[in-house]
Amino acid sequence: MTGFDIRERRNDIGLSQSKLSDITGIEQARISAYELGKLNLSVNEVNKIATHLEKIDEPALLKLKKKRFQNSDHLDSIIAQRPRRGFSKTKRNEEYLEVLKNLETQFVNPPTTGLKAVSFFAGCGGLCYGVKAAGFEIVATNELVEHYKAIYELNFSHVNFLPNDVQEITKSDIEKILKKHEKIDLMVGGPPCQGFSLAGKRNVNDKRNTLFEYYLKIAEQIQPKVILIENVRLLTSMKDPNGSLVSKRILDTFENMGYNSNFYNVNAKDYGVPQHRERVIFIAVRKDLKKNPSIAESKYGNSVNLFNSNSPYFTFGDGVSDLEFLESGEKSKKDKYHWAVNHPEHVIRWLADVPEGKSAHDNIDSNLRPPSGYNTTYKRQVWAEPAGTVATTYGMISGCRNVHPIATRALTTREALRLQSFPDSFKLTGNEGTIRTVIGNAVPPLLGFELAKFIKENYML
Repeated sequence: MTGFDIRERRNDIGLSQSKLSDITGIEQARISAYELGKLNLSVNEVNKIATHLEKIDEPALLKLKKKRFQNSDHLDSIIAQRPRRGFSKTKRNEEYLEVLKNLETQFVNPPTTGLKAVSFFAGCGGLCYGVKAAGFEIVATNELVEHYKAIYELNFSHVNFLPNDVQEITKSDIEKILKKHEKIDLMVGGPPCQGFSLAGKRNVNDKRNTLFEYYLKIAEQIQPKVILIENVRLLTSMKDPNGSLVSKRILDTFENMGYNSNFYNVNAKDYGVPQHRERVIFIAVRKDLKKNPSIAESKYGNSVNLFNSNSPYFTFGDGVSDLEFLESGEKSKKDKYHWAVNHPEHVIRWLADVPEGKSAHDNIDSNLRPPSGYNTTYKRQVWAEPAGTVATTYGMISGCRNVHPIATRALTTREALRLQSFPDSFKLTGNEGTIRTVIGNAVPPLLGFELAKFIKENYML
């Protein structure tokens, strides 16, 4: 876990450096220096921090924070005292649901193309969902975490799994795939980038440092027509220990492999996903195809000119306004994944009157402000705009932009799935922590579909 990872995780849950120091016993100055890339912590210290950050949940976080609220065993619910809020279906809710229904239909009955794809670092299968719907048969994949793999297998029942750890995949494993399928048209994946840092330093013991290299070595053996890599946008600024940009290193490797390549900064909302989610996409095209790499143009947005007239972005409300209105602690009678975490009453009081797009940290009354954290935490989403990025902490009301625009609670799993463009038929298994992690880390299936469809139409036909 790099310093950047620690800072991002702290910001997501609203945990200060001083509180992290308290629970780990590691000096705050050392944590601060590590986050800034000025100091290397020991492996034991990094593991200790990672363990505590992984285990921390909302009740534990609240116990760590200074209590500025009145302790009482009989607090009357501020929500119950007021007229019940609610919302109506937006005008474009049915349009968005139709987009998801069409995606589901093409996933269940994909077009017959004869095209083959392989996937690595599959997670729960968000990217693969879109790739399959676009007409590629996914013939092999891998995923390190067994709990994530279980969700993938529920939705992709006939895919051959390679060894979980990409570092254990052998040439023989790949040769078996090539012998069975002769050629692979598309290779996709999102190798973790956390082993690198913005400052060009890294923990030499972090195995994630080499995962890109393994991915590219496998690609070199398979030699697919097109290779796609998805990652966080910050990858374009990350450096290796020699101070070279990781992005340049990837492009240079593709060049040596016989591919023309480039990378593109994309936002999922431009492709019909009701969520602001920035990512970087690398596209590499085998040189014998004699085509330059390019990427699907945006289909949604507010740009109108002589050559293009995009539909407006889908909004938070467009994605979820057909769902039952729920307040803290309530559950849907129809959908087992649409239930709201029961939040502490004092947190409800902080947030009850906070308007859309604002945080409890913005409250004029200091008694209604959280005692620590950032103004991106305890913050409401905006109903009539694309949602903020769905993170693995979406169920924590104290997380980064996790508060529902109208109800006073964190997002439900069904809302997170909708905002990520997963059709309602997508199957889940495992505990709530596993489910939240795979949803928050997933590539939106609709984004995957638009990227794969463009690749099919421009490089395969």
